[in-house]
Amino acid sequence: MPADGSPYESCPEVCGNLERPGVALDTPKWIEHSHLDTTVDQLRIEEALAAMAWRGKSILHIGVGNSRFAQRFAAEAALIDGLTVCQSEVDLARSLRIPNYTVYFLNKYSREFLLTLTNRYDFVIDNNLASFACCKYHFYRMLDNYLWAMKPGARILTDQRGMDFTVEEQRWILSYEDLQALERKFPVRVSRVTATVYSIAAIASEVTG
Repeated sequence: MPADGSPYESCPEVCGNLERPGVALDTPKWIEHSHLDTTVDQLRIEEALAAMAWRGKSILHIGVGNSRFAQRFAAEAALIDGLTVCQSEVDLARSLRIPNYTVYFLNKYSREFLLTLTNRYDFVIDNNLASFACCKYHFYRMLDNYLWAMKPGARILTDQRGMDFTVEEQRWILSYEDLQALERKFPVRVSRVTATVYSIAAIASEVTG
């Protein structure tokens, strides 16, 4: 763990790419999952969510893939909004016509996040928190975006397997201790839900929404 308690001390502070932040945006093998099976880490997050009080709640799903998450949860959720940077995933999601399910072609690291989403969420599902990160600035912007969109007490759910995966930089591999270090920079509390699924909860007194 870096001396200042923050992850990625050796990573670039700012990548300089403000228009299209993140990596692999033009590489289908990394971003196109519309016709692939649901990953192991995503399934573990779904099982953890299923054991929580999710019915009637609003959910933001980052990286919608095959949209099976929405097929499983949308009928009893208040709503599910999904984000993706892959047009074929948007097309598939819209073709399914799932009630309470809206998918946006939107980058989680971007400034447009704040201008596009109008709902507030009880859960944010992101199994690849830093896998596509380009720099610390945009990783922290992503967390700011999430917290802005979360209701007081809402939770981000992620999984260690997804945190172990990176597209380019091995230094973006996350540990549970790295998540805990974020408590020093953001109004969050980190906890284990299962052996591999982790929660990053917004501190209600410091987050508005």
